[in-house]
Amino acid sequence: MSIFRSIATGYLGAKIANTQANDELKARILESAGTNFYTNILPDAVANEKIRRANYETLAGENVNLAELADINGFTASKEGMAKFEEFRDENKLKTPDALKNLNFETDYNMRYNTRVKSFEEKYNPILKQIGLDELGGLGFNTVESLVGNKQIKSEDMAKGPVPSDSFASTKLTDYFSPMGDITVLGNPNLVAGAAASYRGFDQAMNFVDGKLVSLKFAGNKDIEYNAFKMAMNDVAPMFERDDGKVNLQLIAQAADETLTRQTQGTINTMVSGYNVLSAKDKSGMDLSAIEKTQQLYGGGDFSESFNAQNPTDNDKLTAIAQHMGSLGTTAEQHYFALSFPVNVTLSDGRNVRNILLRRFTFSN
Repeated sequence: MSIFRSIATGYLGAKIANTQANDELKARILESAGTNFYTNILPDAVANEKIRRANYETLAGENVNLAELADINGFTASKEGMAKFEEFRDENKLKTPDALKNLNFETDYNMRYNTRVKSFEEKYNPILKQIGLDELGGLGFNTVESLVGNKQIKSEDMAKGPVPSDSFASTKLTDYFSPMGDITVLGNPNLVAGAAASYRGFDQAMNFVDGKLVSLKFAGNKDIEYNAFKMAMNDVAPMFERDDGKVNLQLIAQAADETLTRQTQGTINTMVSGYNVLSAKDKSGMDLSAIEKTQQLYGGGDFSESFNAQNPTDNDKLTAIAQHMGSLGTTAEQHYFALSFPVNVTLSDGRNVRNILLRRFTFSN
């Protein structure tokens, strides 16, 4: 029996036993309405808040102000909303690297959460009172949520401005993000695939007939690397625009390959010591999924001396990595970076860094 049904049964049983009504129909209506509230309406509301909180915390691990904007605009409320938010981020870039720094929003996550709870209770208290349940009382939204693990976001984790201000930061995404440049190389998949085929073994997944791409079947997470490569092509495309507005896709693909390597493997190599590609033998003793055992993975020793010196605490390290990932611009490039992090590098408390980074791309169900 679920916690909600147990609550409903005990509460309603006592309520019905003490009712002065002699009409059995009224008692059945009372029990049905109350049970529906405590076993459906209330637990659904609590579950939705847990999803929202998990999504918020996922984004906050990268940038708290980014999480605030996503939550304010409703993207954190569902898995579908998070997918739309990531799609938006793939199609738009921050106007400046510091666009999300030192923002002071009118509300924070906790304030919005408390407002939603208050609205919920104001909506249902009168209804419950009409059917004989005078008030939520000890079985209110916050109390029930606490029974299933509610926790408030710590105030120090919330987005804050540098000083109090009478004017609050805008909550419009377009004030912080701008669309990708007018030049795009992604409009024709045949041409893009043809240019990318010479790099990273992408050609092994491509099937061309008369110069037309008829199938593209990647194994494991190779599709994430391909998407990251395409986004890198789009990033560097403006540098190769000719006077007539056209671009050379071969030169773009070469530059994209160099860019993706520099911002991923090149950067990780400065963060950890002994960074290397794992062989099948290396992977054999690791707790990896069947898919991961068949794809390219990386190992490493520990964080490098220079990275440790610049980022002495676990929080410093995660913040530095998150800031670099955020600078990559698109979700595909960030996801590829996370996948390329060594599978065996951990923090001082034993947490696996790669797993922490990959949670960013696993939305709550």
